[in-house]
Amino acid sequence: MSQIQQFYAGQNVFITGGTGFLGKILTEKLLQSCRDIGTIYILMRPKKGNGVQERFEAFLGDTVFDVLRNDYPEFSKKIVGVEGDTAQNKLGLSETDYARLVEEVSVIFHLAATVRFTEPLEKAVAINVNSVKHVIDIARACKNLKAGIHVSTAFSHCVRKSINEELYPPPMSHEEINMLVEKFKRIEGPGNLTEITGEWPNTYCFTKAIAEEVVANYATDLPFAIFRPSIVTGAYKTPIPGWVSSPIGISGMICVCGLGIIHAVLIDTSTRLEVVPVDYVCNALIASAWKIAMTEKRSREDVPVYNYVSGNENPITWKDFDNKVRAVAKTHPFEQAVYYPSGYATKSRFLYTTLHFFLNLLPAVMIDVVLRLKGQQPRMYKLVGQIYEAFNALEYFTTQQWDFDNQKIQALWEQLGSEDKSIFPFSMQTVVWDEYVINMSKGIRKFIVGDSDGNEERARRRQV
Repeated sequence: MSQIQQFYAGQNVFITGGTGFLGKILTEKLLQSCRDIGTIYILMRPKKGNGVQERFEAFLGDTVFDVLRNDYPEFSKKIVGVEGDTAQNKLGLSETDYARLVEEVSVIFHLAATVRFTEPLEKAVAINVNSVKHVIDIARACKNLKAGIHVSTAFSHCVRKSINEELYPPPMSHEEINMLVEKFKRIEGPGNLTEITGEWPNTYCFTKAIAEEVVANYATDLPFAIFRPSIVTGAYKTPIPGWVSSPIGISGMICVCGLGIIHAVLIDTSTRLEVVPVDYVCNALIASAWKIAMTEKRSREDVPVYNYVSGNENPITWKDFDNKVRAVAKTHPFEQAVYYPSGYATKSRFLYTTLHFFLNLLPAVMIDVVLRLKGQQPRMYKLVGQIYEAFNALEYFTTQQWDFDNQKIQALWEQLGSEDKSIFPFSMQTVVWDEYVINMSKGIRKFIVGDSDGNEERARRRQV
């Protein structure tokens, strides 16, 4: 076995957010590449009328595990779903589950977060900030903790244009934000929120910045690290090239443009795009935990921070990325497209608003009129309005660029042996953007839009 495989042999792992996009790939990769791993505990919250058992079965049945299911049919025996809630003290675990985790768990990945930019402050603080303290409390109780990783975001301190792999002062402390939430539980209006979040563009980045302070204050003496990925997108290579779980962020932008629903976007195409493939992110996470476990006890000043980004290793501009996506759209168009996937990108807010009215809203109204005439429910105008709001939330990130330092990540890559580099690739220098964009676009076509493989010719004929 490689060094990393040897480390994970027999280790019991606890993952919060394991049912999310990142969590599924992380779980799959650990089971695929570390067959001698112990048990992987996945924290699950009952949701929408489904209990933990129903959610667990749905989790195991996800297409992301299809390759693993073929190679290793018994993989499910290594996974245990535990009921809990990250917003609650002790993560809402039962006494039995809590006792089992502190007795057995040696590696913790805290992935759980709400990534909605418009999340109400109270909910964002409960999930993104307070959960970190709850996880650290459990980590401190674990009898054999070897490594803990808190997943933040490269944009936690986006108010800075240059971001190094170090801790920065938070906008306010963990205690201060909780006192504010308690005092103003009904604060949701943008005006009031701005008074609290200040320069931070949304509650997501704001609470992620505070969460890092929680790690710095409460996990100093623990083998803990902060991992900051930039914009996480579809898989590059494994387990399925292009695999993606939901139409959010850039994947959602490509999806609605490819479907011909949106024809104007607000982007400064001269700026760098900061994207990293989810499988590479998880490989870096796995290696980071190994590194922390292999490192001797640190002082408070040594809390490791890893920026996992692409910009200074393998940069790509929005313009280059857009050109590659358009090229793939011609060879692999969406069969379910409602109109031609053409469009304009501009950094001018005025021009964007004008184009949005003529190219997005008016066609939506016309489609809804046709739907009404057919006796069907109109839906396009409402959908375009929702997309417009989502794009507005992304404006801060599509019209600016940042300089990230990631020397620690690069050093970690260099420390790996050749076998580990082959099993757990994560160097962004190895990403071929043409290949990645093809895989990403195909993945959106298949896993989000629902088009079948092999119908590309039929889809191309529709657009002639």
